Amino acid sequence: NAVASRPQAEALVCDDTRLTYAQLNQRVGQLAAGWRAMGVHAGDRIALLLGNRVEFVLCLLAATRLGAITVPMSIREQAPGLQYMLEHCAAVMLVHEAELSNVLPSPAHMPSLRWRVAVAPCAGSLRWEDMFFADALDDIAPVQEEDTAVILYTSGTTGRPKGAMLSHLGMVHSCMHFQAGMGLGPNDVSIAAVPLSHVTGLVALVATMLHCAAKLVIMPVFKAPKFLQLAQREHMTHSLM
Repeated sequence: NAVASRPQAEALVCDDTRLTYAQLNQRVGQLAAGWRAMGVHAGDRIALLLGNRVEFVLCLLAATRLGAITVPMSIREQAPGLQYMLEHCAAVMLVHEAELSNVLPSPAHMPSLRWRVAVAPCAGSLRWEDMFFADALDDIAPVQEEDTAVILYTSGTTGRPKGAMLSHLGMVHSCMHFQAGMGLGPNDVSIAAVPLSHVTGLVALVATMLHCAAKLVIMPVFKAPKFLQLAQREHMTHSLM
């Protein structure tokens, strides 16, 4: 809907990267096409060990276009926790920060994992640039309202982390509440200063701003002076998160 109504409006801003909705849609389609050619299917789990960056949003939307399930994980998680979550959800792909390769479990401990992809050059992982096809995939996999869109793992403070399954209906319902409760519209701008891998970053920011066809500014690291500069530069209104 955002692409149809505001194709040339800015969708994502992160450092020097600025993507309109048309450009975002194109990149998502190219990534989805590449993943489908590799063998990613509806229902497959794609784990993300990524900080706040445009690639996080691309992965989320490309997985959704294929009917796959995104599993965001905290970049502060260590090898034992990562191993448990990757095994527990039976992830077939892990997209990770190159500098976090030292905390990744060994392939022997991740039997379901077929692909490791690094967003920067990294030994033992596929290259991010090689994931994209020239011809974008426009088809959107059909899903039911109660199908799982995202699995978010709890911190595990009282035992093993538990995978909370967020349905497509639940996420859309939450977006509608944020939009109505805050009076958000397509001319609003919000800054993502919290981790995108947390429910606030994922639903209240990424999904909600897409739902509103508005603009999301992604901060890789929160710094108060930088936040204020971004707020002034991007014409922030009342939709601060």
